[in-house]
Amino acid sequence: MIEYTDQELQDLHKQARRDADVWRKDYPEFERLADNGIIDGLDEALPEVNDGSLAAALFKLPKRLISSKTLSGRATAQDRDEPWVSEVANIEWEKKIIPNANSQSTFHRKWKDAVRKSAQYGSVPIITLFVKRGKYRGADFIVAHPQDVLLEPNKVSDLDSDVVFWEVLYSKPQVKQMLEDAKGENSSEWDKKCLAEIVDSYSETDELNDTSTSRLNSENEVKQQGMKFCVSFVRGIGSEFTMRHVKSGKTVRRWKNPDPTGDIPVHYLYCYQDFKNPYGIGIVKLAGGTQNVLDYMRQADVFATQLGFRPPVSVSGDLDNTDLDSIVYEQDAQWIIGNANIRREEISNQIYSQLPTRISMYKTSLNQLLPIGDTSIGSDAGDPQYSKTHAGVKFQESSLSIDDEDYKDNIYQTYELVAKSMLNTHFANMEGSDLLKLSDDEREILAKAGVEFPISADGIPTNELEESWDNLRATFDFKIEPEATKESDNAKRLEALLKVVELKSADPMLEQTLMASNKRLNTGELMAEIIALTTDNDKILEDIAPDEATEMGMDPEIDPRNTPDVNETEVTQATGDPAEDTQAVMQQYGVDELTAEAMIEGIKQGFPLPEVIEGAKRSMERNG
Repeated sequence: MIEYTDQELQDLHKQARRDADVWRKDYPEFERLADNGIIDGLDEALPEVNDGSLAAALFKLPKRLISSKTLSGRATAQDRDEPWVSEVANIEWEKKIIPNANSQSTFHRKWKDAVRKSAQYGSVPIITLFVKRGKYRGADFIVAHPQDVLLEPNKVSDLDSDVVFWEVLYSKPQVKQMLEDAKGENSSEWDKKCLAEIVDSYSETDELNDTSTSRLNSENEVKQQGMKFCVSFVRGIGSEFTMRHVKSGKTVRRWKNPDPTGDIPVHYLYCYQDFKNPYGIGIVKLAGGTQNVLDYMRQADVFATQLGFRPPVSVSGDLDNTDLDSIVYEQDAQWIIGNANIRREEISNQIYSQLPTRISMYKTSLNQLLPIGDTSIGSDAGDPQYSKTHAGVKFQESSLSIDDEDYKDNIYQTYELVAKSMLNTHFANMEGSDLLKLSDDEREILAKAGVEFPISADGIPTNELEESWDNLRATFDFKIEPEATKESDNAKRLEALLKVVELKSADPMLEQTLMASNKRLNTGELMAEIIALTTDNDKILEDIAPDEATEMGMDPEIDPRNTPDVNETEVTQATGDPAEDTQAVMQQYGVDELTAEAMIEGIKQGFPLPEVIEGAKRSMERNG
């Protein structure tokens, strides 16, 4: 464990701020692009309109990546060889921590916000806390603004940093409330006299201001005034955390690291790491320049359209009887031109005519940098390399899947670290005892893990367990369950099965081809598997009992695919000579021309007659 003096922390904080200002100088531009804001210095003649692809991609990304199923994992006690402790931790995590960890917003909404911001800025800091809010006492987390958290100078990531700084801005009423709270449970941690002096001496004109840049320019900045404090998190078991008033340099609070593992309660979710910029590289950084060009093209296109609807006019000659104000493009407008010469000036040149092609090309370039999978651009719309063929679209979808899986890896790793920090902080700082109300399944899990439950008067074990927190002390690890990745595996399996359905629909002779190799397609099993992967409703499919099959006119002992329902001699007469008797086949079996031709072709190629008939039946069933 590294120990720092107050002056050393203050000096490190200043250096970290200087370094961060260099690495994060483009954040205001990132915010403008993420909000689909209009570029600074836009030509007054151009309309205020943007393409919006980048902003849309940022909003779609977390919707695609985050769900309650995505963030599923299990805790394991590392220093207790008692399985029941781990099981209690998992119940506490699911039933108490997740539903109540709602500082800022709900648990999963905060993770969606974190994904979007990491793509916007390159990374986003997630800070774990131990809170006392209403009836809830326990672990929580917040998604901090990237501008407010500073990593240790000369380090390449949060995991590499032994000290992390968190700048927090409080209003005067908030600091007064902080002073009242300091008189309570953790009174010894606070320098209440120093804090009172800071409150009394506060002046809005003298205090450092924190400025959060919004869209457009400095005239539209949101300025927040208050008292700025800096929290210093130091890595190490039992290390000292401090809170310092930035303007005066006075330390107002000192407390021990609440995590028994010594971890820092700050974990970054990265979009991309390059191990040079400690704050990572985001999608906006990669695609922002192309988005600016595309926005300009969109503005020019709208401007050209406006000129087409309302072109300029040239006026010359005698203007004595001309009302120039009457020359407007409005319905039923009356132009009073007198003896003047009025000519509509058509604006048409090569640049205007090439705008659609240029827009498509830049759109394609942008999509290559964005994890969105936009397949709306065809090779005939500007870029011959951007295909709309089945193979081309599937390749684009494959690329999207790769991007998603890579991002999910980052999310899983960060989620594991955050969950681990929350659990360890929670179990180390809870006091007294709690009554756990369990479901039958949860009781069974704990009973198998060695917990003995009281027996009620009717001889049934109770579903309540009162546990002392002192008896639950442990250090925990947390891992995403393998089942959490099952969703993506199922999606790949579903896609493969749908390809089989697509192939069956595209090839009327598929059944005959398979039969020639002594194989057949089990369509019922295929559809059952697709339905199972599509929905969790187990009532959609149900088994048919043998007696039900008989009542429905089906013989369960006979495979209908091998039993023709027509006279073989009749078929031979219809298709035998000549083989092109399409009309006869259509009339005989009530099939369309295409199916009839396929049946004749099957006979020509030597397929067994029952197989040809079965193929025709399936084709008719498929097509209704």
